[in-house]
Amino acid sequence: MGPGFSIRETKKEDHLQVKGFIELVDNDFYPPLSKRGGGIPERIEKCLDTPDANFLVARLMGRDRTYLPEDFIAMVGYTRNWKSDDSAYINFLATHPEHRNGGVSKALCMRLEEVLVEQDVKSIYLCTWSGNPAAIKFYEKLGYYSYTVVLNDRGIGIDTIYYKKKI
Repeated sequence: MGPGFSIRETKKEDHLQVKGFIELVDNDFYPPLSKRGGGIPERIEKCLDTPDANFLVARLMGRDRTYLPEDFIAMVGYTRNWKSDDSAYINFLATHPEHRNGGVSKALCMRLEEVLVEQDVKSIYLCTWSGNPAAIKFYEKLGYYSYTVVLNDRGIGIDTIYYKKKI
């Protein structure tokens, strides 16, 4: 829980709202998720409420502490059993532009760690790109460390940086 928002796992019924949220932040990624193999539909299909993957979502709450309709303000996607039975991979993390720098992504990541620890996950992996200094700083503050850099992976001068954290 956070001030003004709550966190929960998504369900199949959230498909349209998940799709809308990813489309909203699509151009924050390099390359945009819609331009990658399978695009947004494949990302949703592989991650939404499947046996080894899902999204955690932060939802805005009203003054009376009830959920406001259709208000996803941040989302993190993850896949369990990624490199081994005790690992997971963060495949998506974004915050609605109007709710950035308010601690929502940090709260989502901390809650995700709790969920994964309950499922005997010991390590979390993720990647970002060198042109995203805010993400690099964010992940390193959360205790992730870089273990591989693939030079020019996303174009000339744009490297992919792989991170890991033991939980």
